[in-house]
Amino acid sequence: MPADPAVPADPVATVPAGASFPPIRRLGPDDLKRCIALSVDRGWSPEASKWSLLLVSSAVFGVDAPDGRGLAGTVVLTRWAADYAAVGMVLVAARYGRRGLGSALMEHALRAAGPGATVTLFATDMGRPLYEKLGFAAVRRNVPFAGRFRARPGDDAGGVRAATPADLPAILDLDRAAFGADRGHVLTRLCTLVDRMVVVEAGGQKGRGLAGYAAAWRNTPASAVIGPLVAPDGDTARHLVTALAADAATPVRLDLDPDRPELPGWAHAHGLEPAGLTVVMAHGEATARGVPGRLFTPISVALA
Repeated sequence: MPADPAVPADPVATVPAGASFPPIRRLGPDDLKRCIALSVDRGWSPEASKWSLLLVSSAVFGVDAPDGRGLAGTVVLTRWAADYAAVGMVLVAARYGRRGLGSALMEHALRAAGPGATVTLFATDMGRPLYEKLGFAAVRRNVPFAGRFRARPGDDAGGVRAATPADLPAILDLDRAAFGADRGHVLTRLCTLVDRMVVVEAGGQKGRGLAGYAAAWRNTPASAVIGPLVAPDGDTARHLVTALAADAATPVRLDLDPDRPELPGWAHAHGLEPAGLTVVMAHGEATARGVPGRLFTPISVALA
């Protein structure tokens, strides 16, 4: 039986030279509370849903804190193909900062990805110097747009309907063609967490297959992430967002490429404010896969 692409082989565990950290280990669902506590330690939201998803669909590596208080650091590797993976959730507890642990975790993840693999991530200004030192290069920009979505006259959902379990095979086929690799092991599990998932039929007619889909899920109790969002064009993407956001009970977040014309200005005009800037970076050859123009938002910034 071929190896599960979502479960990379664990490399030999290492820790920073001269440090007193325990070896890097593979984390599992039993470590959920420790992962949440580490997020809070770094001033992040608890993000229980995201951690729950990652702990069952990705390779989550961590180091136990020498003082016995939870985790000292984490990194998540999600494999999309034998030569393609994403890194996210690179976190080091504040009390263990500047001791080389972040570098050790990143190097561990790159070894797990394998030689020759392209590895992508979303980098903040704080993390970018480390990633550049490790050989990552900027690919594109990303801006989160967040807030209460305000529908405007003339907005409509353009034939968008709620997804059903019977749509899942078509959604996975559509996503694979757009992304250029198989994200099914993550998307199948994401379906159990989403608040809503919607689809639109090709040509607006049933029986012609799906043209696009989008999901909204609670990254925190107080807000929902809209992602992934896959559509053939900007009009369809806007219809999918409207269907998910117009009646949302919470603020929503869209992670968008600000250099694309289809959604950033429209999102801002509908009440979503830009909140910071990150950069998508790649380690290895960043060749185009799938149909990038159909990818409007990621599943999560933990899954570049």
